[in-house]
Amino acid sequence: MSELALRTGAALAKTGEVIVGAVRFGGVVVQLIAASAAMIGLSHQIRATFNYVEKCAGSVDRLADQAASMNVDADTVGEHRDAATVMRSVLEDAEAMAAECEDMSILFHETADAHIADYGPVADAANNMDVEMADREFYSNR
Repeated sequence: MSELALRTGAALAKTGEVIVGAVRFGGVVVQLIAASAAMIGLSHQIRATFNYVEKCAGSVDRLADQAASMNVDADTVGEHRDAATVMRSVLEDAEAMAAECEDMSILFHETADAHIADYGPVADAANNMDVEMADREFYSNR
């Protein structure tokens, strides 16, 4: 094999390592931002679901009122009121869960920003070096 082919192969291997490093850095950032978006989406979904449950509780209360006005037995009316109460009892927990998801979304986004701040300049410098990058194992336990 010619010396040019060997040098070209080595250069391509080093370029590949730099690209893999950049992909890892970029991949981490993308994953963190995706996790942030997923958590905010989950928060909205939780609120939407429990808004629906709250409307259902109101509907069950109206049915209980209607049943009471029609002289339906007290146990049936009471069961309807109990069902509406149970539906509403989970709303506070759901709101806490939605708020927690929002907090996690913020933390994922802040982590992505911190990762970019900490390692972005390193990744840029590594990708724009005038010399060949050292073997990745050299950097692995630093």
